[in-house]
Amino acid sequence: MNQITTPTVCIQKTAYEDIDIKSLVQPLGGLPHYIKKGEKVLLKTNLLNATEPQKAVITHPLFIKKVAEFVLKIGAIPYIGDSPSGPFTKRRLEKVYQTSGLTKVSNEMGVELNYDTSSKKMSIPQGKVLKQTRICNFILDADTIISLPKLKTHSLMILTLATKIMFGAIPGLSKALFHSRYFKKPDFADMLLDILSLVPPNLILMDGIVGMQGDGPMSGTPVDLELIFASDESVALDLAVCHCLSLEPMGIPTLKQANIRKMWPETISYPLLSPEDVSYKDFELPSTAGPLLTGEKKSNKYPTMNKNCVACGECVEICPRNAIEIINKKAQVDYKKCIQCYCCHEVCRYHAINLESIK
Repeated sequence: MNQITTPTVCIQKTAYEDIDIKSLVQPLGGLPHYIKKGEKVLLKTNLLNATEPQKAVITHPLFIKKVAEFVLKIGAIPYIGDSPSGPFTKRRLEKVYQTSGLTKVSNEMGVELNYDTSSKKMSIPQGKVLKQTRICNFILDADTIISLPKLKTHSLMILTLATKIMFGAIPGLSKALFHSRYFKKPDFADMLLDILSLVPPNLILMDGIVGMQGDGPMSGTPVDLELIFASDESVALDLAVCHCLSLEPMGIPTLKQANIRKMWPETISYPLLSPEDVSYKDFELPSTAGPLLTGEKKSNKYPTMNKNCVACGECVEICPRNAIEIINKKAQVDYKKCIQCYCCHEVCRYHAINLESIK
């Protein structure tokens, strides 16, 4: 893949009630540069699970609403979609949309929520580790894709940003199978980049107004950053976020593999605010970020169940190696099978799973 030269990343400081999408994307040529009247525009959001917006797990519905309003003004047809964790079914989507506040947005604005759970097998000509996969049809049906990632941590990939959000193009539980197949961090990161090469968004608008730090993507804590970003280059945007948070990009698996694949830009243009203008020094990384923080080669953190476990079974359902079962009304992990993919931790809504060293 050829090296990118001088992509643009737009950064603004704002609150949810003051979001101005028009001024954010103006240096990129404005939203009409990417979408045309009458086009179907997918707002590919981050909907990990059925969680309330204030927990900072999902892209905030007010951010999505502001983008949808601007798309409607142009005369295009926005629709909202993602493939959350777990089974990709209409019933699950209804629950996720309702809890996330998107059902309300849809009703207020007349914007469609995706309920199409079908998919199509696609080849990946530029794939390094992934040569073919099923892609959700709601992704393939779009004339234009605007991805709306949430700025947050991720126990496996350290950060989940613009280079990871298109993993939601993979239907439902297939994502867990990919965790099993590509359980080494470099391979998993390469798989994410392969998917990104197949279904690259036309534009990325990132919600970092309230981000997540700590043990994300589900069990971290909200952090007020007051930042939003815009770019049409995913790698450049993620590099910018690292610079804003004072993090070494080579410690982020997707960015490290992107560098190996010569996807890093030589320079990045910042027409609005620069990372130095909005520098944040105390961002808390996941407890699994030992290689980035201390230089150790491998994280020795494993999932352990705490007293919050209600034996709901979601961790059993999502585990790609069948390493978890419910025993005496509590989830139990077979560490001989565990591959430290942290899928169970990622989907647990009850904060019942800690990531700890075990003997």
